[in-house]
Amino acid sequence: MMTRPHDPSDIDGILARLRAGESPDPGAAEHVAHLPTEERARVLGVLLEEPTARRWLRGEILPRLDPATAAAVADWLLTYEADFVPERRDRTTAAVVRALPVSELVERAPFLAGSNAAGVLWERLATAGPDTVRDAALRVFREGTPVARETTLYLLVLDPYGPGSLPDDGRRALVLAALADPDEEIRGLAAEVAADEAPDMLLADTARWVRDSAVRVRAAAWACAFTEDPERAAEDALALLVSEAEPLPARRSALLALGEWLTTAQIEPVLTTFVRHPVQELAEDAAGLLWTRHRTPVAAQAASESPHATVRDIAARLLDPRLGSPLAGGFRSGAEEQGYDFYDPFRER
Repeated sequence: MMTRPHDPSDIDGILARLRAGESPDPGAAEHVAHLPTEERARVLGVLLEEPTARRWLRGEILPRLDPATAAAVADWLLTYEADFVPERRDRTTAAVVRALPVSELVERAPFLAGSNAAGVLWERLATAGPDTVRDAALRVFREGTPVARETTLYLLVLDPYGPGSLPDDGRRALVLAALADPDEEIRGLAAEVAADEAPDMLLADTARWVRDSAVRVRAAAWACAFTEDPERAAEDALALLVSEAEPLPARRSALLALGEWLTTAQIEPVLTTFVRHPVQELAEDAAGLLWTRHRTPVAAQAASESPHATVRDIAARLLDPRLGSPLAGGFRSGAEEQGYDFYDPFRER
């Protein structure tokens, strides 16, 4: 037997208490931590078989082990990946990260960066300096899951109180890596950071970014382009919009960018044409801009001739003498009935 039957640190008694949702007797963790090496290994092997026992091992025994033994046990604990899923909140997994040397943490960063111990990972690596944080983060972007990559971007770049402090060149390296990410959500986040902090990243190849498959990337790229050179950006957006060879999502973003940055007088010819466009998405986007931002009678009248019922409905409301907008050719603004919600047709699909 490993311990006497009536000893409060007896492994069977420990397991019985853990299974019942109770804490083991005081001193049990200290006793197990200081067992002879072979006997302790047998006890830990038994504890590793059950999730509740592993949690107790991480929280109570691991911090009591000498550094070398703790690192070896932490390696063992990392093989139970289900304990580290981010949906499972568990403070004890932080003890595993704290027990591992920095070199091991860099190697395991692609896994740990997407775990419930991600914050502690970057806190530990920060103690080794910004270069270590940057190198580990770039490794996450090369090898980690989408969850790991997105979490890393949030903690190291987006969170002003994040655990890893990076100088400008380190942040830039991470944003560039995120802009090349295959995941649209991650690219969108990175593009918005770039638009705020380093627009040159997007301006260096605007034509690429305004055609990206991620709508947030396209929006950020157009924002940079219009801020840098509004006249050229308007020309580029219009050229992209009218080209039937361009992808539809890119054309829609170009239209919305024109609607956001041009005056009503400037965009009126565009809206007048596109509310009657045979592609329903483009016509509805133009009608949405007409309804929300650029009410003009010429475009409203054109919308009444659209091949799409949703667009004609917007025109009818704008031109109705009881409900319409004077800016769009109606007689008065507002009525008992609330305005038309342009996005209703999309919600219904």
